[in-house]
Amino acid sequence: MTTPAELIADLDAALLDAGEDAKLRRVTLGPNAIQIPFDVDVRASIRPLKPEELVGAIDQTWSRVVLSPTDINRARWPLPIRKGDKIIQDGKIRNVEFAKHIRVQNVLVRVELMMAG
Repeated sequence: MTTPAELIADLDAALLDAGEDAKLRRVTLGPNAIQIPFDVDVRASIRPLKPEELVGAIDQTWSRVVLSPTDINRARWPLPIRKGDKIIQDGKIRNVEFAKHIRVQNVLVRVELMMAG
């Protein structure tokens, strides 16, 4: 049986090999409604959606992003990732519209995001 640690290690290796550098961002409100960004550097797989996934308000500007929990946990970034968080890649800011947190044996092993923008 594959362990959660093995699944995470495999995902980390795949992202190191075929992923790209990005930032995960959450904006919080500080005193006087000042926006304070909390960023973490991550390796990510960022891919366009398949044509059959483009339905309703979802169009070709949307992307699917896969993240490992490794970088997120190392930075003590506040999980779970939620709608309104952002991914920044090559200066482009994309908004999280949907986050799927995949767990095996109660351990977060993968995060899949649907991004708009």
